[in-house]
Amino acid sequence: MKDHPKHLFSISSGDKVISERYNNNVMDDLYRHLTNITKINMTTYRAGRAIAELIIHYDSEKTFLLTIWESELNCPPLSSDDIRLAHKEIALPDIADIMIFVTTLARHAHLSPHLPSDQNSAEVLTYV
Repeated sequence: MKDHPKHLFSISSGDKVISERYNNNVMDDLYRHLTNITKINMTTYRAGRAIAELIIHYDSEKTFLLTIWESELNCPPLSSDDIRLAHKEIALPDIADIMIFVTTLARHAHLSPHLPSDQNSAEVLTYV
């Protein structure tokens, strides 16, 4: 495996997500810090490029904002400042990585996707 992969997740020719050390480390870091996730709200924007924001409800009444920029892969580990500020910015290269990332996080928390009631909202999915 390369030192710095182009994508967070590789996809096989059989449409399966390939589990690799790098993506496992990124996801495990989130799981370790954001325990007992109960809800994820996913909203999308544009600011020169695509942005997805996840409002992650976890550990009783805590929330954490994860901003995902569509850009060159950049997923540093969560820091104590990120936890204190309840916010982290990462970058994923394309919609495939973004959707697999969000789905993997939701599946780990045993959440299911639901469409928001407001048809005109930039919120695209709520996982509960």
